[in-house]
Amino acid sequence: MSAVSLGVPELPARPVATRRVSRQIQVGSVAVGGGAPVSVQSMTTTRTSDIGSTLQQIAELTASGCQIVRVACPTQDDADALATIARKSQLPVIADIHFQPKYVFAAIEAGCAAV
Repeated sequence: MSAVSLGVPELPARPVATRRVSRQIQVGSVAVGGGAPVSVQSMTTTRTSDIGSTLQQIAELTASGCQIVRVACPTQDDADALATIARKSQLPVIADIHFQPKYVFAAIEAGCAAV
Protein backbone atom coordinates (compact mmCIF):
# COMPACT_ATOMS: atom_id res chain seq x y z
CA MET A 1 0.00 0.00 0.00
CA SER A 2 1.42 3.40 -0.91
CA ALA A 3 1.04 6.67 0.96
CA VAL A 4 -1.22 9.33 -0.49
CA SER A 5 0.13 12.87 -0.47
CA LEU A 6 -2.36 15.31 1.04
CA GLY A 7 -0.19 18.35 0.38
CA VAL A 8 0.46 18.85 4.09
CA PRO A 9 4.10 19.65 4.84
CA GLU A 10 5.92 17.26 7.16
CA LEU A 11 6.65 18.47 10.65
CA PRO A 12 10.31 19.24 11.26
CA ALA A 13 12.08 16.99 13.74
CA ARG A 14 12.02 18.38 17.27
CA PRO A 15 15.47 19.40 18.44
CA VAL A 16 16.77 17.43 21.38
CA ALA A 17 17.81 19.74 24.20
CA THR A 18 21.30 19.21 25.48
CA ARG A 19 21.49 18.10 29.09
CA ARG A 20 23.50 20.25 31.43
CA VAL A 21 26.11 18.73 33.68
CA SER A 22 24.70 17.96 37.12
CA ARG A 23 25.48 15.93 40.20
CA GLN A 24 23.63 12.65 40.65
CA ILE A 25 21.41 12.16 43.70
CA GLN A 26 19.16 9.34 44.82
CA VAL A 27 15.44 9.80 45.44
CA GLY A 28 14.78 6.52 47.16
CA SER A 29 16.07 3.92 44.71
CA VAL A 30 15.80 6.22 41.68
CA ALA A 31 18.93 8.00 40.42
CA VAL A 32 18.30 11.60 39.32
CA GLY A 33 20.77 13.82 37.46
CA GLY A 34 24.42 13.17 36.67
CA GLY A 35 23.77 11.29 33.45
CA ALA A 36 21.03 9.06 34.90
CA PRO A 37 18.10 8.39 32.57
CA VAL A 38 15.26 10.90 32.80
CA SER A 39 12.86 9.74 35.51
CA VAL A 40 9.08 10.03 35.45
CA GLN A 41 7.61 11.92 38.40
CA SER A 42 4.02 12.83 39.15
CA MET A 43 2.02 14.34 41.99
CA THR A 44 -1.11 13.01 43.60
CA THR A 45 -4.30 15.07 43.43
CA THR A 46 -5.87 13.59 46.56
CA ARG A 47 -5.80 15.01 50.05
CA THR A 48 -2.75 13.36 51.54
CA SER A 49 -4.62 12.83 54.80
CA ASP A 50 -6.95 10.49 52.85
CA ILE A 51 -4.45 7.65 53.01
CA GLY A 52 -6.54 5.09 51.11
CA SER A 53 -7.23 7.37 48.15
CA THR A 54 -3.64 8.57 48.05
CA LEU A 55 -2.25 5.02 48.05
CA GLN A 56 -4.76 4.04 45.34
CA GLN A 57 -3.61 6.92 43.18
CA ILE A 58 0.05 5.99 43.78
CA ALA A 59 -0.75 2.42 42.65
CA GLU A 60 -2.35 3.82 39.47
CA LEU A 61 0.69 6.04 38.85
CA THR A 62 2.97 3.04 39.36
CA ALA A 63 0.98 1.06 36.78
CA SER A 64 1.35 4.00 34.37
CA GLY A 65 5.15 3.93 34.60
CA CYS A 66 5.71 6.64 37.19
CA GLN A 67 8.97 6.25 39.15
CA ILE A 68 8.72 8.98 41.82
CA VAL A 69 5.59 10.44 43.43
CA ARG A 70 5.09 13.76 45.18
CA VAL A 71 2.38 14.36 47.77
CA ALA A 72 1.13 17.67 49.13
CA CYS A 73 1.65 18.34 52.82
CA PRO A 74 0.02 21.70 53.66
CA THR A 75 -1.57 20.63 56.98
CA GLN A 76 -0.72 18.69 60.13
CA ASP A 77 -3.23 15.98 59.15
CA ASP A 78 -1.30 15.50 55.91
CA ALA A 79 2.01 15.37 57.79
CA ASP A 80 0.55 12.74 60.12
CA ALA A 81 -0.37 10.56 57.12
CA LEU A 82 3.12 10.62 55.59
CA ALA A 83 4.54 7.71 57.60
CA THR A 84 1.84 5.29 56.46
CA ILE A 85 2.01 6.49 52.87
CA ALA A 86 5.82 6.34 52.69
CA ARG A 87 5.83 2.84 54.22
CA LYS A 88 3.12 1.43 51.93
CA SER A 89 4.00 3.24 48.69
CA GLN A 90 5.57 1.27 45.86
CA LEU A 91 7.37 4.48 44.79
CA PRO A 92 9.74 6.86 46.55
CA VAL A 93 7.62 9.62 48.12
CA ILE A 94 8.55 13.31 48.02
CA ALA A 95 6.74 15.55 50.53
CA ASP A 96 5.75 18.94 49.08
CA ILE A 97 5.63 20.96 52.30
CA HIS A 98 4.19 24.20 50.88
CA PHE A 99 6.73 26.48 52.60
CA GLN A 100 5.86 25.03 56.02
CA PRO A 101 9.26 24.32 57.64
CA LYS A 102 7.65 22.50 60.56
CA TYR A 103 6.63 19.70 58.20
CA VAL A 104 10.19 19.06 56.98
CA PHE A 105 11.04 17.08 60.09
CA ALA A 106 7.74 15.22 59.96
CA ALA A 107 8.52 14.16 56.37
CA ILE A 108 12.03 13.04 57.27
CA GLU A 109 10.84 11.10 60.31
CA ALA A 110 8.06 9.54 58.22
CA GLY A 111 10.61 8.06 55.83
CA CYS A 112 9.92 10.22 52.78
CA ALA A 113 12.65 9.94 50.13
CA ALA A 114 12.89 13.71 49.71
CA VAL A 115 11.31 17.01 50.71
